[in-house]
Amino acid sequence: MIKIILVDNDERNYQTLKKIIAKLDFLYSKKLVLKWFKKFNLELSNTIDESDTKKIYLINNGYEFNKISLARHVRKKDYRSELILLGNTYNNWIVNIFDFLPSIYGYPQKILLDLKYILDKFYIGNMFRYKNSKYSLHIYYDSILYIYRDTIERKVVIVTDNCQYNIGISLNEIKKLLDSRFKQVHRACFLNKMRVQELNWANNYFILDNGLKVELLSKKYRDN
Repeated sequence: MIKIILVDNDERNYQTLKKIIAKLDFLYSKKLVLKWFKKFNLELSNTIDESDTKKIYLINNGYEFNKISLARHVRKKDYRSELILLGNTYNNWIVNIFDFLPSIYGYPQKILLDLKYILDKFYIGNMFRYKNSKYSLHIYYDSILYIYRDTIERKVVIVTDNCQYNIGISLNEIKKLLDSRFKQVHRACFLNKMRVQELNWANNYFILDNGLKVELLSKKYRDN
């Protein structure tokens, strides 16, 4: 699921975006969810805090918030999702803004192209995909923290932000399904380089960006 979050009090923008999402939803197998917020509330706060859901934000000024302040807040909490700012003023000190547009209803084709570009390049294609006779698994690469071999269960364990998945294949097989952000750091472990905070080769552990310490680091793979 990918959430497209509109924070705005102009219903013309919402109605136009709703029609655009209907077109895109057909292309992307109904994985898009549109959420509309007219003000900053608990639901929006909880949505921003979600770490395992891909999001695209379209932010304009609202009744109880300033779009610049809200965009900065989003970037502090959620640095992987995309941001599009609406309105006639903007601030270039906010990190990683995808686009600036006066409105959605005035530029529907540009919004459509922006969203399609984001979905194609950053979300839909960047997924770990595995399928067997019993089930299929689709996980965003950047939500995967690390992958290791459970020697007791004899399964590969994929550890993500909120859960883990046990699948019955070898590490050599799973290596073929990973992209360049993954590095083998132990004979039984692949690490997402984009999610690591510290590599302590001397003491054989790494610390992830969520603070989790994992003792699966081997000097043998330091230059791998």
